[in-house]
Amino acid sequence: MRPGMPSVLIVGGGIAGISAADLLVRAGIHDVKILEATHRTGGRIWSIDVDDDIVVKAELGANYIHGIEHNPIFTIANQNHLLELRNADKGLRHRVIYATEEGEFVNKQIVQSVDWTYGMLMQECEAFYQVDIPTPVENDSVGAFMQREFGKKVEKYSDEARHMRQLVFDQRLSYEATSSGCDSINEVALSDIGSYQELPGIHYTIPPGFEAVLDILKKSIPEEDILLNHPVQKIYWNQADSNDNHSQVCVMCEDGGKFYADHVIVTTSLGCLKQNAKRLFSPSLPSSKLQSIDRLGIGTVGKVILEFDEPIFDADLRSIALLWDMQLVDPSDMKHNWFKRIYSFEMVADNVIVGWLSGKECLYMESLSEDQVAADCVAILERFLKKKNIPKPKKVIRTSWGSNPYTRGAYSYIPVGATTADIELLAEPVPVDSSRPQIMFAGEATHSSFYSTTHGALLTGQREAQRILDMYTEKAPHEEDSSEDEDEGLFM
Repeated sequence: MRPGMPSVLIVGGGIAGISAADLLVRAGIHDVKILEATHRTGGRIWSIDVDDDIVVKAELGANYIHGIEHNPIFTIANQNHLLELRNADKGLRHRVIYATEEGEFVNKQIVQSVDWTYGMLMQECEAFYQVDIPTPVENDSVGAFMQREFGKKVEKYSDEARHMRQLVFDQRLSYEATSSGCDSINEVALSDIGSYQELPGIHYTIPPGFEAVLDILKKSIPEEDILLNHPVQKIYWNQADSNDNHSQVCVMCEDGGKFYADHVIVTTSLGCLKQNAKRLFSPSLPSSKLQSIDRLGIGTVGKVILEFDEPIFDADLRSIALLWDMQLVDPSDMKHNWFKRIYSFEMVADNVIVGWLSGKECLYMESLSEDQVAADCVAILERFLKKKNIPKPKKVIRTSWGSNPYTRGAYSYIPVGATTADIELLAEPVPVDSSRPQIMFAGEATHSSFYSTTHGALLTGQREAQRILDMYTEKAPHEEDSSEDEDEGLFM
């Protein structure tokens, strides 16, 4: 390393911030501090114990390792034996049922047929970006395209058969909205959905909890350098002539405390940037970056975790897919319809199930009492399982990512009107034309092909840490006369 090691502040103690600090410290830069707004590290990774008798953790945030090939999360989990208890509590549970609101189970062949069509249509959606062909309609959405094409494919069926297939297809679209992190798949840009890169391999859960990955990364970071309950109020940059220690950046926290550094890595969520970016930085960020922040999307995704005194699923049942008739839903009547965005309930342990949902209905759920959430969910289960007198859950846990002021959403997506270029603009450090930029940006929303994922967040933290390391690494003599475009190739 070059003499004169830099000082680095990291705003946010999620996996992007933790991975950046880990790499910097291991590389020999020890003046590194993390400023975390809340009482815990992890950000949108949050593993909890539902019950003392249950070994497997429940996840309020990140749930899956998305693919295993070239996935740094899988590598960490596998090398540290975090996957050994996988499926330990699921036993012989393998059956998945698709049920209508009347409690009627849908024929497996119908589900498989719709699944095949759905998969083919998603491949067509992704091809517009991957093959670089224009979409059939300007500013087209994934949802609009999928519904148009699916409608053509089921024209041949009778009204009843077509309706049943539409119910299954709509459930798949609800799943896709949750997977994409949006209110509706009609918001997602058809032109750019293919930019997301799916890593090969199955999706694993981590029985000891996703936070176990964070605990491993945190081992290299001195505990006193992770400052909890330090929400940031203002980031002053280009400040070398404005303070006594000649640091380029001053970060002021809400309690008035000030921290100085040569570089700051901002890892806050896109939701927080949308809410605060225009007032958080002084001088203001470039207008092009602010416009990209405005154009990109982040939605509310949530879970309802229910613990019962005894199992309510049959012994072989893994999950139930809920086939709501969306044509009968009044979106303005949240009280009687919010729960119709729950597209499935899945077993976590024998007496614990989790329901997923997204969008405005999820945000509404966050405002309800636990008793109301429990009552509505029990009514759903009785209706779809055709069971009476399902007992009240002894514990209800639900997420609040949308209303949480330090997340303002779950994860990012590319909406109609935005492109991957907006992600790249968001990821650019400032000043843009400097060989030693002062403010860097990391987090899942800054990765143009792994946005919305934990591995994307981790990789962007390492990307920005490596950017700093490259500034202070001694170069061999033959490298000193490198081309004027050298900086552009640092992270290709």
